[in-house]
Amino acid sequence: MAALQLSTVWDLVTTFLGILLILDSLHPVIISLAVIGTLIVVAFSFATRSLWQRRQRFSAASLPLLLLRLVWAMAIAVDLWTSLTCNAWFVGRPPAGGSLALADLLGRLSLGQLILVVFVTLVTGISPILMGYLRDQDIDAWLS
Repeated sequence: MAALQLSTVWDLVTTFLGILLILDSLHPVIISLAVIGTLIVVAFSFATRSLWQRRQRFSAASLPLLLLRLVWAMAIAVDLWTSLTCNAWFVGRPPAGGSLALADLLGRLSLGQLILVVFVTLVTGISPILMGYLRDQDIDAWLS
């Protein structure tokens, strides 16, 4: 459980720094946007179980849930994009003034680095989701 918690913290850090890297500014408004964006991402990650365990037929009454699921999908995509950007930046370290576009950052990595960066990003990206699932549950009951 401690490993998941540490991985979740790393996901928060890389999401926050990834937003700052992508927006390429340390202006207080941008930093605030990065904090808010990171908190939104982690909130939707923790809420995965609540959002997806409900089974409803499509109707006008299910529209709010459908919209929440759409925002959830966008939050997970942003989480993976920003975390992958940050992890690739940490490993690849582009030269000063170099491109911070994800494709350019990934292009600087060797195959081994690329595999590890993608693996770590995916595992840390699902950690908050797993934390949300494991919250209020006995780990032995969940694994059996």
